[in-house]
Amino acid sequence: MGQALSNIDLAIVNLAAPAVSADLDVSSSELTLMVTAYALCSAVFIAPAARLGEHHGVRRVYLWGLALFTLASLACGLANSSPVLIVSRCLQGAAASLMITQVLVGIHRWFTGPDRARALGWNAVTLSGGAALGQVLGGTIVSADILGTGWRAVFLLNVPIGALVLLLGVAMLPHDRPTGTETGTRAGTGAGTPTGAGTSRGGNDIRGTVLLAAATLAVLIPLSLTRPDWIWLLLLAAVPLAAQLVRTERRVIARGGKPALDLRPLGAPPVRWALASYAGTTLTYIAMLYLLSLHLQGVLKLPAWQAGLVPLGWVLAFGLAGPVIGRVPQAVARLLPFVGCVLLTAAYGLAPVVPAGADTGIWPLTAVLCVGGFGLGLTHTSLLNVLTTAVPPRYAATLSGTVNTLSTVVGVTGVALFGAAYAWLGRSAWAGPPAAWSYICAGLALVTALCALAALRAVATAPDPADPADAAAATDSAAAVFNRKERPVDTTPTAD
Repeated sequence: MGQALSNIDLAIVNLAAPAVSADLDVSSSELTLMVTAYALCSAVFIAPAARLGEHHGVRRVYLWGLALFTLASLACGLANSSPVLIVSRCLQGAAASLMITQVLVGIHRWFTGPDRARALGWNAVTLSGGAALGQVLGGTIVSADILGTGWRAVFLLNVPIGALVLLLGVAMLPHDRPTGTETGTRAGTGAGTPTGAGTSRGGNDIRGTVLLAAATLAVLIPLSLTRPDWIWLLLLAAVPLAAQLVRTERRVIARGGKPALDLRPLGAPPVRWALASYAGTTLTYIAMLYLLSLHLQGVLKLPAWQAGLVPLGWVLAFGLAGPVIGRVPQAVARLLPFVGCVLLTAAYGLAPVVPAGADTGIWPLTAVLCVGGFGLGLTHTSLLNVLTTAVPPRYAATLSGTVNTLSTVVGVTGVALFGAAYAWLGRSAWAGPPAAWSYICAGLALVTALCALAALRAVATAPDPADPADAAAATDSAAAVFNRKERPVDTTPTAD
């Protein structure tokens, strides 16, 4: 539910932006910052938030994030100026990072085999449901002007919902134990005590955390804001910052410390290929949703409400793919990342060909997008299954932080690159807006075709599923987590 709240808020604010601009009399740059502050702060805090789950427990950090998200939503709804709203949106983004990172960490630790595939499938349902509700609710809530609140209701409705989900979380979430101290102990002299007293060897990697945040912002800020022109210099700084981050993390690992971004599990071939395919398909998906709105309203002249219905088929089909994965035989499941990429490529190829417009209707295009959404759901959910199988549970926080940060970065990059290409092609004399849509869809299809090859490599190099004895042991461990009663002061690490 927290994941759904985060997704709803990300989608819903875009539709409320015009009303915010009129009410608070904000400039275009302030309005852009209000929309992007959420994603920027979420991306910066994702890696540290994932680590917090190790040190304080998944349940506790998730509930912290949900409580902070609810309070930040209240602050957004009561904001009387653009600076207050922007700061509140930053708090919302930081709180969302606390919630969304713990979801994948919990699934990674507590489930295995078919149970994990089913859990990832239901996570896909939650993601698509949140995106769909955001698309539908945004304009509806603002237009309804509930109790005269206008755009503020978009944020204020999060308060009772967040409070209810918080109560449900307190009652239903398992009491897991922190695992953050497990790599900070050594056998032999001083066994059982953290090495380095929690500083250079076992403590937090503050320098790595700062470098990771700086490198992420150096990429996201210029791609998100684009103005003023000098802001593009930040993009040049991302390369040396990333290089220094890698050097710093390698030194931390060599000293036996806990890096902000642990590179060790990310170097395995199935992990590299799966992340490449996941990143590429995410890039095309977010770029498509952005450009689809421009094409439907700007070129096909569809009204806003009708244009908003077209991508609904995409996000709903994405959610339908999730539960399918947990029900197919393992031999077939290993092919699903490739099959999903093929379906996605076909959808991008057909999108500019099928009839669509005010006269011909939107259903042929909607049907094609449903195929693409289903393919994306198959790809993403099955690739996450490959990743959580290839990466040991002790690196769950690293994997969660990497996947969520990567999704944000490539999403912004896709919108910036394909958005710029669409605008340039639309203005050119030899192309024009209709042809621009065709060229963009061809580019998206090319990217996903390459992702299909990467998905094949990921599956070919991935480890075989755990044998029944290992799966049973992991299931027993998960059951123990869900049945454990709270221990007020218990930081004993669980064994992986």
